Amino acid sequence: MTRTSTSLLAASLLLGSIAGLMIGCDSEPGVGSPCASTEDCGGELICDVHDGQGTCQHEHGHGTHSGEEDAEEDCAADTRAEHYAVGLSKSGSLVTASFVSADPAPPIRGDNSWVLSFSDADGAALDDLEITVTPIMPDHGHGTPVSAEVTPTGVPGEYRLDPVNLFMAGYWEITLDIALADQQDSIMFGFCVD
Repeated sequence: MTRTSTSLLAASLLLGSIAGLMIGCDSEPGVGSPCASTEDCGGELICDVHDGQGTCQHEHGHGTHSGEEDAEEDCAADTRAEHYAVGLSKSGSLVTASFVSADPAPPIRGDNSWVLSFSDADGAALDDLEITVTPIMPDHGHGTPVSAEVTPTGVPGEYRLDPVNLFMAGYWEITLDIALADQQDSIMFGFCVD
């Protein structure tokens, strides 16, 4: 076999392998693959449809649905969700975060603007914090592509988080990772949005 024919054979095998992988991906799409019905997902995945767009997901309590109404019903009954109110607070091991305001209130599907105050165990306002905001839908296994900017408001210990993007209806967990000097803390708020 000549060097040219060996190269052509290797290229053909490589292209055949790639084509086989692509066919395998189409016949067994994974979590997050677009779908129109559960049959498109294969295996034990469901087609979870929100806002007219479906993605393959693991079963997470409400099966396949085609409208936001199902998500709202499931969300209303979700015991993990907190009810928003000014003053709602959560504590980590070092830091307490409390809602000063939310616009809109309660949080909705789409962009939200939050102001939270951060204090230590004695209630003293904390400044010079580095805060990272991470919204995820744990039942769907995805976050949001929009990053929230965190800026001090000028009031001691207060920070604006904007936008907190909760782009689909359902249960969201918003984790605040907080760096204070050489220490780390984490606080999570859970909300259902319509």
